[in-house]
Amino acid sequence: MNGQKTIIKLLNISKNFGNRKVLDNISLEVFAGETLVIIGRSGVGKSTILKHIAGLLAPDAGEVWVDGQELTRQKEAEVNELRKKMGVVFQYAALFDSLTVFENVAFRLLRDFRMPVAEAVEVVKKKLELVGLKDNLLDLKPAQLSGGMRKRVGLARAIAVDPEIILYDEPTSGLDPVSSEAINDLILEMQKKLGVTSVVVTHDMHSAYKVANRIAMIYDGKIIGTGTPEEIKQSQDPYIHQFVTGSVEGPMPVR
Repeated sequence: MNGQKTIIKLLNISKNFGNRKVLDNISLEVFAGETLVIIGRSGVGKSTILKHIAGLLAPDAGEVWVDGQELTRQKEAEVNELRKKMGVVFQYAALFDSLTVFENVAFRLLRDFRMPVAEAVEVVKKKLELVGLKDNLLDLKPAQLSGGMRKRVGLARAIAVDPEIILYDEPTSGLDPVSSEAINDLILEMQKKLGVTSVVVTHDMHSAYKVANRIAMIYDGKIIGTGTPEEIKQSQDPYIHQFVTGSVEGPMPVR
């Protein structure tokens, strides 16, 4: 990715929760138009990295740069403006149960962008179509949808604001293999059709290999390796090798 513009840059980030060090002097770059996948075991800080990028958490030390601006130096209003360039696909979709599909997808359009309802309806229909859903779902509640459909609605909500950056938190978690593959295809389609820069957090190696331009692995609060999917597959690092092969034997203890 040499020569490409850096859109996201984490510089010497550290974060503690109580006495537990979750991120330990992490540095990472994400380039314009790429999909960077962050892998690692549960509880190692993958989602914490996403929350720093989204400005939802501030580091104890270090700097978070998004589109040329350092988040910790910005006022809240400026951070909110930066967030308008981002879409977030939360684990398990995190839809509002009391709202309809339309109200979920249009949430930020109506709240943050003050878009007229009639205009929002047309945007929502287009975004649902883009993720493979029909507009006859507009009045349904999340409880009336399958898990895969809820994920798609979550993705439609993320892209409703035409973001430059999409952050995915365990996008295939809890889905059957067919639905998981459909979500992987959608991630690739969003990159191709919308030209977005994406950061995907997952422990699903099939998904990681399929959608990633580059993969970074976090272990014990540190980034221990970064490379293309093929480079990660061939890595001789014992921690990376154990994780990507799913081996019980290796330096990481079985939980």
